[in-house]
Amino acid sequence: MIRILLLTISVTLLSSSLFAKDFDTNQINVIIKNKDYGIEFRQHTNSEKYHIQLERYINKWKFAYRYDKNNNKIEHRPRIDYKLYDNGKFFIKPRIEYRYYEDSRSNYGRLRSSFGLKLGNAYAEITPMLHLKDDLKIDKYQSKLGYVFKVSPNTKLNTFIQHDANKHFEKTNMLFGTKLIITF
Repeated sequence: MIRILLLTISVTLLSSSLFAKDFDTNQINVIIKNKDYGIEFRQHTNSEKYHIQLERYINKWKFAYRYDKNNNKIEHRPRIDYKLYDNGKFFIKPRIEYRYYEDSRSNYGRLRSSFGLKLGNAYAEITPMLHLKDDLKIDKYQSKLGYVFKVSPNTKLNTFIQHDANKHFEKTNMLFGTKLIITF
């Protein structure tokens, strides 16, 4: 088990380093969880941005708090996710969150829903984001293409390409991501 875990971490770090020049940014995520609680760590490979997220799972609900730091900018983000629909091939997962900044940026709420399609271990997902401020308009989209490798009975490696776009579908960011998920 230790050899598989070390191999998975090595592949994650190597692949993020190899693809770093092809994308605007890259991220490495590690999630450790059981059926009730989880903790997520995220580090971007070519920036100072990282976050730590604490999670609580109750049935189809996920309650979370994220501490996000980008250089000296700090954000606190309470959020609630809900698995509205998932038949194994198609899913809808809405989220509501509040983004509170420790600087002069304006705080705001956001509603987003991930709409996705799964084909075996591959998936495609689009997530329109509605800012709950003055105009209540969708102003950002996030799209993902990914593949989930089952490393062991309690470990998965999710690799994905993420495309972020503004309300006109113009690219604002593109990243290669890996997510190592360990379940106890």
